[in-house]
Amino acid sequence: MNIYDIIIKSMKNASKIIKNTEKYTVYSDNNGNRYIEAADNSFHLFFKKADGFTAKWGKTIKDDPAFCQYGNEIADIEITKACNGIRDNNEIRIPCPWCYKSNSAIGNYMSFKKFKIIFDKLNEPKTMTQIAFGTDASLISNPDIWKIFDYTIKNNVTPNVTVADIDQTTAKKLVSKCGAIAVSYYAQINKNRCYDSVKFLVDQNKKQNKSISVNIHALLADETYDDILNLIDDYSRDSRLSGMNAIVFLSLKQKGRGIHFNKLSNDQFKTIIKKCFDKNIKFGMDSCSANKFILSIKDMPNYKQMLSYIEPCEKCCFSLYIDCNGIFYPCSFMENEGNWKTGIDMTKISNFYNDVWNSDKVLEERNFSINQIKNSGCTSCRYYDI
Repeated sequence: MNIYDIIIKSMKNASKIIKNTEKYTVYSDNNGNRYIEAADNSFHLFFKKADGFTAKWGKTIKDDPAFCQYGNEIADIEITKACNGIRDNNEIRIPCPWCYKSNSAIGNYMSFKKFKIIFDKLNEPKTMTQIAFGTDASLISNPDIWKIFDYTIKNNVTPNVTVADIDQTTAKKLVSKCGAIAVSYYAQINKNRCYDSVKFLVDQNKKQNKSISVNIHALLADETYDDILNLIDDYSRDSRLSGMNAIVFLSLKQKGRGIHFNKLSNDQFKTIIKKCFDKNIKFGMDSCSANKFILSIKDMPNYKQMLSYIEPCEKCCFSLYIDCNGIFYPCSFMENEGNWKTGIDMTKISNFYNDVWNSDKVLEERNFSINQIKNSGCTSCRYYDI
């Protein structure tokens, strides 16, 4: 009996059915773990709430499904457009230099009332396991944020969040509610805000006896290249980073204030990856970086094994984005771009499965990605030069 057979047996024995249709069934146990099984056995998903472990397979464990037709697994939901930025050495808040949203201190936020309307529609298929919330650097601009998190948890969906400059009180709240927390690295303003925030979170992890993942998000651009190399060095020499999970690299998309930055060369990217391997540090990256990563490891002896760890772009296949106004887009960078000059208003739809997830517009985007994977093994963004 393989591990997947054990998962299936365990979940069916210890779980209750929370969604049952002719096409698929969703099981959930008392620990919040979730198991999705297609009626024709073509799709399976297992999500372990405690550590975020997720496994997807088809009719056999060797099958790697390209999408879930029933609904999204992950949602990226923006709940505020207002951000005061990060404190510099003089305690003055500086706007994030490459914010692709061009956010400032002035902006609206998503109310709990609107969030509940959207969430209830998103959650109707019961396939969603996690939400990555788009907030401000310090979690201070949306007064409903903790109410939003609590409603998410109440409905057995795990909230995750990215911050940049938080205090110990906020860290305590976050660790008590989230599954994963990322801290953005802005060395050009003040890297200590990032490192202190990481320490607050790691310390709370220990105090609360939790095992949430605390990561650093670092933008990859020509202008941040030296800062990234310093971060890799700091990972092993700065005690504030002891106990964190990993550095997660995010490739530049030239949008918003990011238009003033330039992408990394393939050689620069390869140098960063090699340094991570040489220093034996844990790292990851967004799916936008997949093609660059493949190029950077092609000469390594374990190349084929590492390929199995790479996830191509999941937009409209397993993930989606909803902005602060409740408008659906495939991902946060596609807002008002190309075929998505106009998104889908989640407050006006009646059925998420029909009106959004399997709408003609989403199917076109999904099929484009799936065909790219079939033809080349990965996806290439048709909206940005990455």
